[in-house]
Amino acid sequence: MVRITSLIESVRAMREWALVVATARFERGQRASQSLNQLNAADNRLLWLLTSQGPQTMRQVAEALGLEQSTVNRQVHAALARGLVERLDHPGGGAKTLKATSEGRSMFEAELARKMTIFAAGLDALPVDERDDFVRNLEVFAEAYADAAERQVQCEGDRSGDAVSG
Repeated sequence: MVRITSLIESVRAMREWALVVATARFERGQRASQSLNQLNAADNRLLWLLTSQGPQTMRQVAEALGLEQSTVNRQVHAALARGLVERLDHPGGGAKTLKATSEGRSMFEAELARKMTIFAAGLDALPVDERDDFVRNLEVFAEAYADAAERQVQCEGDRSGDAVSG
C-alpha cells in the first residue's frame, strides 16, 4: 500500500497531473453538452464538412475525414436515412455528390451555436488579455497531444477496437 500511495503522490506532484484533472473536468462538460445533441459525432463531422466545403462525393468525404470508404458508406447511409443529407446527381453523370439538407444544416448550426456559447463562457472565465494566447497555446498543445497519442497507438496498437481518425 505504501508503494501505491507514494506513486500517486509523485504523480500528483507532476504538472501533467494538473492536465489530467483539467481534461477530466473538460470531458465531463463535453459529455453534459453532448447529452443535448441530436447529432452523433459522425453526423457532426459529415455535416461540418458539407456545410463548410459544399457538396462532396463519397470519395472526397473519405479523404477529407481520413476514414475508410466502408465507414463513410455506413455513416452516409445513416445520415441519408435520418434526412440529414441528400444525394445529388452530377451533371453529365459520374459520381453523385452529397449535400446537407436544410434540416441537417439547421441541426448542425443549432448544435454549433450551443457549443460556441459554452466555449465563450469558458473563455470569459479568463482575463481578457490572456484569451487569445490561451487559444493559440491550446491549439499547439492539442496538435502535439494528438500526434503523440497517434504515435503511441501506432507503436502499441489500438486495443479499443475503435479506429483512430481525424
